[in-house]
Amino acid sequence: MMRKSFLFLAAALLASTTSVSAIDFASPGAERHARTEFDIGVDLVNHQKFADATAHLEIALQHFPDDTDILRYLGYAHRMVARERTGTSHDSELRLSNDYYRRALEIDPDQKDFLEYMGEIYLEMGDLSAARAKLAALERHCPEGCTERDELATSIAAYRPPTVTQVDQGALAPSPTR
Repeated sequence: MMRKSFLFLAAALLASTTSVSAIDFASPGAERHARTEFDIGVDLVNHQKFADATAHLEIALQHFPDDTDILRYLGYAHRMVARERTGTSHDSELRLSNDYYRRALEIDPDQKDFLEYMGEIYLEMGDLSAARAKLAALERHCPEGCTERDELATSIAAYRPPTVTQVDQGALAPSPTR
């Protein structure tokens, strides 16, 4: 009987210490792990392994949810993954990308590059009016002109809606602009 009580107590103590250390996200080790995951994700993006990068960047984002650099890389990686996909998978990746950029703008509304990226995504989605809305926002942010506004304006001017044949054949993958 005493042995059963001892085993129960030992198991309870082990379970309580295990769960506390597993949930301690504020520890320096967890932060270091998240930074390592970010570095791995960035390296994978730099080596054009976009689908592989997203999992590492998501881990980093869990620890640093308001980090616009992580959001930038996640948005870019999903945008590049979209270019490898067709149909609903393509559209889903573009929506994910756009969501990350939107979230970054909520954190820092003065990030003109995110407005440009979103405008480019809208063009890839075939939504010219939404792209023009982002261009208008850029014009308000930099009335004297800026690189982001000029690049989006150039992309809009060059935009040609996809033909029905291109959409049906899954040839909607646009050429990379960034």
